[in-house]
Formats: sequence, structure tokens, C-alpha cells
Amino acid sequence: MTVSAVSLAAADLAALARAAEETFPDEACAILEGTVTGTVVQVERVHLAPNVAADRRLAFEVDPRVLLRLHRELRGTPRDIVGVWHSHPDGNATPSATDFARTYDPSLAWIITGVTGAGATASRAFRVDSVAFAEVALTERRS
Repeated sequence: MTVSAVSLAAADLAALARAAEETFPDEACAILEGTVTGTVVQVERVHLAPNVAADRRLAFEVDPRVLLRLHRELRGTPRDIVGVWHSHPDGNATPSATDFARTYDPSLAWIITGVTGAGATASRAFRVDSVAFAEVALTERRS
């Protein structure tokens, strides 16, 4: 499946920006739960997770306990894990070579929020192509 857009509630996007700011200068991370309609990823719930990477200032790794718990909770429901989110403490909301090297499921959408000591700078959404990330529309729902 090729993702063309990612949609989430404005409140969830604001919560991700706050998490990025609160975790700065480390990277923050989350798992995105929702559904896919056609090529649009509908994020219905954000699951912030501890970053258990060895160097949290340069990388993120979602706590595997959160991922396992979420897989169990979603079993038998119409929702699934549809994406991942993390922050970039350099203020740049562009995927890095490290991000691409660590992609494990090309069907997942990625949202990245840039953050500096002054606050969140931007959030952008991406899909994984065979050789790189490609930016897709990020839309905020009012709900």
C-alpha cells in the first residue's frame, strides 16, 4: 500500500509537539494507532512510549513492552498500528539516514516533529519507499 496522506486530530498533533518539547534534547517517540482508508492513514490514538535507545539524543527506539502491549490490545479490533512518530532535537523534521536504516515495516506512516530549545518547529509526514522516504500530506482533523 502506498500512503498518500496522514490525518490526525489537531489535539494529538499538539500533544506530540508538547512531548517533543518536554523530552528535548532527547528524541521522543510514539506508536500511532488507527485505520487505513484507501491510501489515507487515519490516526485515532497516539501512544507515547519511552525512548530506550542507547543514545536518546541521536536516535529513538520505542520501548518494546509498549509495542507488544499495543499489538495485544489491537488483536481482533478494526484498528492497527499505522505509524510511528518521533522528534528530531536539531529542529529538522526531515528523516535521517538512521531513520531509513531502521525502518522495519514499509507500510507504516512516519511523522517527525522538529524541536529546538525554543520549542517545536514543524511536523511532517512521510511514507517509506524502497530507497528513501517520500513526504505525504499531513492533515489535522478538528475533533
